[in-house]
Parts: sequence; C-alpha cells; structure tokens
Amino acid sequence: MAFKTRPTPEARPQGTFIDQGCELSGKLHFTESVYIDGKVDGEIYCEETVHVGESAVIDARIKAESLVIAGTVDGDIVARRKITLQKTASVSGEISTAGIVIEEGARFKGQIVIGGDEPPAVKAGATRAAPPTASSSKTATKTTASATSAPPAS
Repeated sequence: MAFKTRPTPEARPQGTFIDQGCELSGKLHFTESVYIDGKVDGEIYCEETVHVGESAVIDARIKAESLVIAGTVDGDIVARRKITLQKTASVSGEISTAGIVIEEGARFKGQIVIGGDEPPAVKAGATRAAPPTASSSKTATKTTASATSAPPAS
C-alpha cells in the first residue's frame, strides 16, 4: 500500500486553502491568494486572487484583485483586475470588473459592469449597482445577462 506524500512547501502554491468539508461564515479577509473548495457564507475580501474550486459553494459578496471561478457563487463580485468563469462555474449576482473571461459551458445570471471610475459595488453599503452616469471620466460598459453556454451537439 502506497501513501500519498505531501508536496514540499516549495511546490505548494502560496495562500490559504479552504478544503471540501470546511464551512465558514462571516467576514473573511485574506492578504494572500485563497483556494476555496468548501462552503462560505458572508463576505470575502482578498488582496490577491480568489480561486473557487468545482466543489465550492459560496453565498457571499466577494472583493478581490482577481477571481477564477469553477464552482458555485451566489452574490455580488468586485474584481479590480479580472474574473474568469471556467466551464463548470455557476454564478448568480452582479459582477464589477476591469476584465472578464467566460468559458463555454459556464452559467451566469445577473449583471456585468466593465470599466468605469470605481465599480459600483465598492461604494459603501451598495449591494446592487446604479447605471453608469454621463459624468464618469472613464467609459463603462454594462451588460445584463442570463445565459448558459453549452457545447455544440454532436
């Protein structure tokens, strides 16, 4: 019988891991990247990247530098740099970001605001964004969508 060996500290990615079977609720703040495969309710603030694994179930408002989502997220998301919805992602809520990638097969229901001075959800107490105003100094793009992309039938 062979035992799995743990990767050396040098081989492991830096950050925090919330594995399957873990359930957290409340306000969570991470200074390094976080890898989530468990369940989280509340608010997540991350100074780097939030990685949402396929088995993750998140019901929270998320604010981070960037996000890579493969699991389920229900809540508003603000990313200063970029959000990637992988093919297994299921997201419901408002997204505010500078850039977004949505892979074929990902599910999304909500609104996307790209660009602008400051993503609307960053403003204190805001849970849903107001449309961009003509007085904004930068261009903002707003898209409302409810879509599921599926691979072509064989």
